[in-house]
Amino acid sequence: MAWVAVVLALVALPVAVLDVRSSLAMLAGAAAAAVFALSQGHGVWPARGALAIALVGVLLIGWEVWDLRRPFPGTAPSVSSDRNDGQDREVLLPLRVDRAPITRLALLQFADDGDSVYEGLEPQFIDRGAEQGIRIIGYRHDGHVDLYDDLTLTPEPEEESRVTGRGRLTYRHTDLGRPILEVDDQSRIHVEFSFVDVEGRRITAGIHERTTRRSTPMNLLAPVGSSAADPEYFPLFLMHDFEFIRLGGSDLDVHIDDRPVTLAGFPVPLPIQGQWRSFAKYMTDSEIIAVFPTGHAHLQRVTTDGDTHRDGDTVYVFDGPHLGRIIAGSTEFAFEPALDLTQAGRGTVIMTSHPELGRITAGYTVEVQGHRTRLAIDVNAVEVPRQRGLLYRYIVSDSSMFATWPTAYRYEARIDRGSGSITSAWINERPAGTPNPSRTGG
Repeated sequence: MAWVAVVLALVALPVAVLDVRSSLAMLAGAAAAAVFALSQGHGVWPARGALAIALVGVLLIGWEVWDLRRPFPGTAPSVSSDRNDGQDREVLLPLRVDRAPITRLALLQFADDGDSVYEGLEPQFIDRGAEQGIRIIGYRHDGHVDLYDDLTLTPEPEEESRVTGRGRLTYRHTDLGRPILEVDDQSRIHVEFSFVDVEGRRITAGIHERTTRRSTPMNLLAPVGSSAADPEYFPLFLMHDFEFIRLGGSDLDVHIDDRPVTLAGFPVPLPIQGQWRSFAKYMTDSEIIAVFPTGHAHLQRVTTDGDTHRDGDTVYVFDGPHLGRIIAGSTEFAFEPALDLTQAGRGTVIMTSHPELGRITAGYTVEVQGHRTRLAIDVNAVEVPRQRGLLYRYIVSDSSMFATWPTAYRYEARIDRGSGSITSAWINERPAGTPNPSRTGG
């Protein structure tokens, strides 16, 4: 009985990071078995060892519960956009950031044999203020994507989507059949849409979580840009409240021409926080920032208000004529020292997202020849968002792919300061993923 208690207590330790309730039950059983063995005078030392292991397990569970429930800190004051009282001046705006109007999304990844055209579908909720609606991205097996915008959105036929694999193949402005992408007051996801794809097939989806159990989500820098072969910008896709869809009683219905399509299962079939999961996922608060986008031939000259220039909700802070900081949403871009295009030098760009959403560091180099400047920015370090719970901390660590894919990104620009012209490009040196020949006929 004493050795049974030891084994049960040891098994309960790793279970604690997957299912607290099951681990507690195992620890209680181990403790009961150990006490019984002691009362019988059999296996005293193994029984005492089992009790010691059980105590460690209880402490581990206590820490896990606290870590999953602890409150988030407030937004750091360093992202404040308070006006400085410097003198108004005309300056050259060498770099900018753009915030996408995507506020929440889901990624419905298909099983390997799910469909011959698409690997999965990604419904996105677009909020442009005056208009709101759903966009669906179809991820093709050949690396391209198809875009489907609901009729409530203004058509964007020129949208390239060049940070998703090999970019856009087809764009459709079409009826999505009263689409839904929302989370109810019990934090359960609901997704519905219906449309005809570019192959003439009717695709319908009805995803509804049914569980009433609580779950603590992740915060994540999504690796969306890891597969981009020709990126237009560095994609800072901050996913607040990222969750894998919970399976308990949930509806996961996807059909193509009335044929059911199975969603991908979790790579390792283990419960997360005591609940079985699909590999389909969603996030209820997305913050998507296009960092230093290319594609424009001329730099903007702006007049500051004191030390700052505002472009919508984005604030650019200058140190004299040099760009010192950019504040966009919960993210601050700090140039140390301020970016001076007139002098050769080196520095650092630190991208910090608050609260607890990680930090990306890039080194920059400026070379000057007359009125021409060459600017290079290399992403070289990532501090991933701090996760809650031991399992998520293991999955999203500073040595995981979530921290390593951004370091393949490099920005290069040639600037004529006299004319304000610029030629720029982002380079992803290690695009992830290649087309599957069995899917594409290659």
